[in-house]
Amino acid sequence: MGDRVRRRLTRAISTLVAIGLATGTYSAAIAAPPELGTPRIVNGDDSAPGDLPFLVALLDAYDFEDEGAFQAQFCGGALTTSTTVVTAAHCVVDDETGAVTPPEDVLVGFTRNLKAPNVRTGSVSAIQVHPSYDSEGVTFDIAVLTLAEPVLDITPILPMRPTDAPSLTAAGALAKVAGWGNLSATKDNFPDTFKVGRLLIFPNESCGGGSKFIIGGITFDGFGSDAAATESMLCAAGVTANQKIIDSCQGDSGGPLVGGDGAAMRLIGLVSWGEDCAIKKPGVYARVSAMADFLISTNALVSVAPIVAPTIDLTVLNTALRVNFKVADDGSVPSTYTANATDPTTGQVFTCTGQPRVDLQSPFCTISDLVNNTSYSVTASISNSLGTSPTSTAVTGTPLGVPTPGAIRKVWSSYDRTIAVVVRRSFANDAPITSTALSCAPVNGGPAKAATVRGDWAILKKLRPTYYSCVIIATNALGSAASAPRVIKVTR
Repeated sequence: MGDRVRRRLTRAISTLVAIGLATGTYSAAIAAPPELGTPRIVNGDDSAPGDLPFLVALLDAYDFEDEGAFQAQFCGGALTTSTTVVTAAHCVVDDETGAVTPPEDVLVGFTRNLKAPNVRTGSVSAIQVHPSYDSEGVTFDIAVLTLAEPVLDITPILPMRPTDAPSLTAAGALAKVAGWGNLSATKDNFPDTFKVGRLLIFPNESCGGGSKFIIGGITFDGFGSDAAATESMLCAAGVTANQKIIDSCQGDSGGPLVGGDGAAMRLIGLVSWGEDCAIKKPGVYARVSAMADFLISTNALVSVAPIVAPTIDLTVLNTALRVNFKVADDGSVPSTYTANATDPTTGQVFTCTGQPRVDLQSPFCTISDLVNNTSYSVTASISNSLGTSPTSTAVTGTPLGVPTPGAIRKVWSSYDRTIAVVVRRSFANDAPITSTALSCAPVNGGPAKAATVRGDWAILKKLRPTYYSCVIIATNALGSAASAPRVIKVTR
């Protein structure tokens, strides 16, 4: 299928030969959408910080240890939930033996720059390949990597479902593609930071039907049914203002082809194969919507909006209420948590929002600017990209002039099951603080242990080797208040 189909452990398929805004027509019958305008990006742009945060680099674990991320990168992928990465099957399957790469051989890199110091990585616990994947025809070229630990501080992208708007993959639709692959069709030239740009989707008549397709004044040859399978493939390419062909290349395999914008943005394809790079034939991408059942079965596609309201409890603070969320496992994977506190007398509503925690703690948010000794009715809901849950049962909370608790600033955990923490001091306005303590409870259940905070320090000894949820508790005559929890690992 051409040299875009990479072989394992090569520095393969990941960017654009040049990135630009493409215009075009199909056989002079389909006019380019008028909003495309005149091509205005020539030879590609580096990505900006914050672009496509769901884009990941697949790294060979052994090469990463010896040579770093730049040399270890062999494919791209997309984070579609907090625990799943979607990539091309050919990235993780040996073409000769059909063997699937062992999960421990792959790391997932979360970075824009492969040469950045301390590239963040995640381990892989499982790799699942589409059961209909055919390495010879490169059909159903998709696989799911399950992460050993969830990634809760990066917003995933939702894969396209069959029920999403067909216009996302219609002929002439704009699609964004990105990766760290070769910038040259004739020599090796790999970038440190990934490239981003837009292509045009080819009609099925050109991607499996053999028809030609015109983009920016260049006539592209299509692929016939003997090469491209419309059922599981998309074709795309672009042309710059000076008629250079825009295409993905070696190093881009498995990377995302994205359609739509904002809340409507979807993963519509994965870089799969092509005949060389930047020639008058399009790049070929795995059609994600055709593999929705596989993605749902591997938990890589969230198929439902939240259908169960959260339950909440409140932590009383000085002029504030912390809302702690408990969420049912309905398969919806919430991305936003919202709480509202209503003053029953005036009807005024105060709001806070939160995101999933990056540690083992339940999510929360804090409603501020409340009036002490006033009772508020608090409700909450959760949302993901598909919708919002029903509203929770109301809970009443009354802010008090309790201390504003400090926080855990630094932690030392020794091998004799002892932890020492540096604490930011608590303070109180309405009544003096009478005690301050460090309290730690095992995350998986069990009794808490506490130690008095002396000055800026607290020490806890003889802990079990496990994860603890630790808080600072400050007390005065009006009551106690606890800081936001922090997870601390205790080792033997």
